[in-house]
Amino acid sequence: METPKEIKIMIVGDFLIFRSGLKLRLEAEKNIKVVGETASLSEASVLIQKAKPDILLVDSSEADTRDFPSFLLLQPEHISIIVITNSAQTERHRKYLLLGINGVVRKEQSADVLIKAINVVSNGETWFVRKLLNETIRKLLCEKNSASEKVNLNNCSALTVREREVLTLVCQGMKNKETAEKLFLSEATVRHHLTSIFEKLKVHNRLELVVHAFTEKIIEIPAEDFEFSNEFE
Repeated sequence: METPKEIKIMIVGDFLIFRSGLKLRLEAEKNIKVVGETASLSEASVLIQKAKPDILLVDSSEADTRDFPSFLLLQPEHISIIVITNSAQTERHRKYLLLGINGVVRKEQSADVLIKAINVVSNGETWFVRKLLNETIRKLLCEKNSASEKVNLNNCSALTVREREVLTLVCQGMKNKETAEKLFLSEATVRHHLTSIFEKLKVHNRLELVVHAFTEKIIEIPAEDFEFSNEFE
């Protein structure tokens, strides 16, 4: 059986009890290692260079500050960020999504939900309520309505035929397993194609890929028919 890869986590939040309890729960998982914890974004910026985490768990007390957007811009591309919040407000979650956050977990949810979110985000996915994702993507697409509806072949010229097939199915809402079955491929091969597509189109996850494919007219699928599928709560 394949050993799960180690996921290095850094916790950012100004409550010591919150950080300590979270650290104990996370380190009970065999594939998760907490490599640092800090009270503020400024302290985190220094520690990140040394600890080199894969994922930052950021309490909303820090994510809702004025410094958070600039903090995000300074982070290496390989670092994913999950915000832990006590807010159920859709607009608050939408703000996180548009900032490029990889996921949001509410504080009233169980630790098992957080563990699942960490593993999903570690695999290049995002963790948001599906309805919010669909509404946000539709909104982004509506803002592009003035653009030509013709598929822009130049934007996907770097992709192979198989990569275009994978991209099309992802944009139809299929998960890796469904895409693999549809194209008679292994899931590992689909993941390999997605990695290549991400690199060629300069995106970092499936959400960015779908938005990019639609807004740049690489794939022509009407926004009103769109239903984004992923591993969400």
